[in-house]
Amino acid sequence: MATTPPKRLLEAFDTWMQAQRTALETVLAADQPGTDTDWAEGFRWVTRMASNALDQIVEKNDPQYPVIYQSQDEFRKFLVDNPDVRYQYARINDTDTYRLWGRRGDAPYVGFTFGSDNFRWGQGAAVRGTLSQYYLDQFECDADGNFEIVISPEHHEGNWIKTEPGTHHLAVRETFHDKANARKCELHIERLGPPIPPLRATPEAIASKLEDAAHFLVFTTKQGSGMWQGGTKGKPNVIRGASGAHHVKAKEDEVRAHCDTDMAYMGGHFALEPGQALEITMHPPPYDFVYWGLVLVSPWQESFDYRYTRTCANNGNAVRNDDGTWTLVVAGEDPGVPNWLDTGGRLQGQMLLRWVLAGESPPAPTCRVVSLDELRRQA
Repeated sequence: MATTPPKRLLEAFDTWMQAQRTALETVLAADQPGTDTDWAEGFRWVTRMASNALDQIVEKNDPQYPVIYQSQDEFRKFLVDNPDVRYQYARINDTDTYRLWGRRGDAPYVGFTFGSDNFRWGQGAAVRGTLSQYYLDQFECDADGNFEIVISPEHHEGNWIKTEPGTHHLAVRETFHDKANARKCELHIERLGPPIPPLRATPEAIASKLEDAAHFLVFTTKQGSGMWQGGTKGKPNVIRGASGAHHVKAKEDEVRAHCDTDMAYMGGHFALEPGQALEITMHPPPYDFVYWGLVLVSPWQESFDYRYTRTCANNGNAVRNDDGTWTLVVAGEDPGVPNWLDTGGRLQGQMLLRWVLAGESPPAPTCRVVSLDELRRQA
């Protein structure tokens, strides 16, 4: 019986520990507002990203025995999460046949994104991002909302999704107007075909996963920090026009290339003075759409903490104006008007606006900086 661990394992674990230190160095070097809250959230962000890497790569990374699990929530966020979305994830491959089944819930949109190998971003391999995109309402369900979809490279009758070459995972975005009170979708996945012996936890297997997790952690934290720099360029207090994710080439943006291509994205940053607020007017497009949602974002590409206060709004929960528009107010203290998004006292941050099934170019919001006194006089 061995009395010392294999050298391969020790070296891989050292690589994993160094990756966490490198991720923290990224936080320390970031050009961010530097409030106590931003610093504290930055350190916590490293622990959350490390947890995500371990869960996705070390623990739940077997395409022969896939498990579909909730990958993000209020305690673990990944590269601009949406509080209105329940994120689920499953590791699959492009050669096997899978059965995805369950029962539809109340969400107006359930998107299925099939993507390439995202934890090898930045290693020089071909990064293709999203390979195919579907949503649940494209498939047949019974009267109770039950459904079954076959996922495979070969054609199947009935509900079928073709796996494109290079498919590595399934990401599910279940988008709600009222997530806390809505019935969630039930989802299950299994591989079909002859049984295969489960993978054993060999030193080589665990060492390789730790090294992959280390690379994933370093790359994604650098990407997250860089997204803050890019998002704060240009004129502040403006939300810029939409771009469909399918227009973003992997070589141009390796993060957005993994987005849900049924969505269009708009973004900007707010930079306010004490006593100021940002008033945002949302205009509905002149056609049917499913959802818009605006969320406030920290330097670490996490939504502002939505557990205790309101930091996001959507077309289903925002109070609407008589003319059909919605007026949101971003402020560090209560302005006394509807649709207040609380910055927690912070004067700087990013904003991301998502549209779902709204075409490639929904209307951009109009924004203006106003004083809190003016808003309170209107209340």
